[in-house]
Amino acid sequence: MAKLLRDLDPGTPVRCGHEPVGEVRAVYATGDSRVPEYLCIYWTLRGEETLVETDEVLNIEDDIVVLRSSREAYADLIAFDPAQDPLLWRLH
Repeated sequence: MAKLLRDLDPGTPVRCGHEPVGEVRAVYATGDSRVPEYLCIYWTLRGEETLVETDEVLNIEDDIVVLRSSREAYADLIAFDPAQDPLLWRLH
């Protein structure tokens, strides 16, 4: 059963295609919005969290988030530090 982005629980697995790559740590919005704009994802191979825009989510199926691109497409994302961006706030 598909879920809404804002309802994703921390620990929800993330895949790129069929490859497991990590897990959701949080869902963020900006400003006064309640619309999910970013997923904070912990990448297993990198050992760090990054933000991925929610438009990169291809599907949420069986409590697994599937991203649009291959793992390599996200390799250049910088590590996420919530203290560095006070406009972001955690939805869930």
